[in-house]
Amino acid sequence: MREHHRFPLNAEGDFYVEDGLCIACTAPEHEAPELMSSDPSVIGGYHCYFKRQPQTPDELDHAIMAVAVGCCAGVRYAGRNAAIIGRLAELGVADTCDNIGNE
Repeated sequence: MREHHRFPLNAEGDFYVEDGLCIACTAPEHEAPELMSSDPSVIGGYHCYFKRQPQTPDELDHAIMAVAVGCCAGVRYAGRNAAIIGRLAELGVADTCDNIGNE
């Protein structure tokens, strides 16, 4: 299994953006603007990250959609919640879940 390194500004928690994989598409930030932000000071001029983790059912939906619309599997889920993993799998992005098959 490949190890995924979190961008340092991610809030601690299950949703994160992998370091170096943001390509500035801004799609995840549009899905979860209350949860995500960007850092324009990185090399290349842009990197998104989770500024905080979801706290409500609506925010969880937004975080899941942010993962789903990410174009390079850089927006990820590291938790073990089977319902969230199932939703991401239904959306066709099971490869963004760090713990599939690692139970």
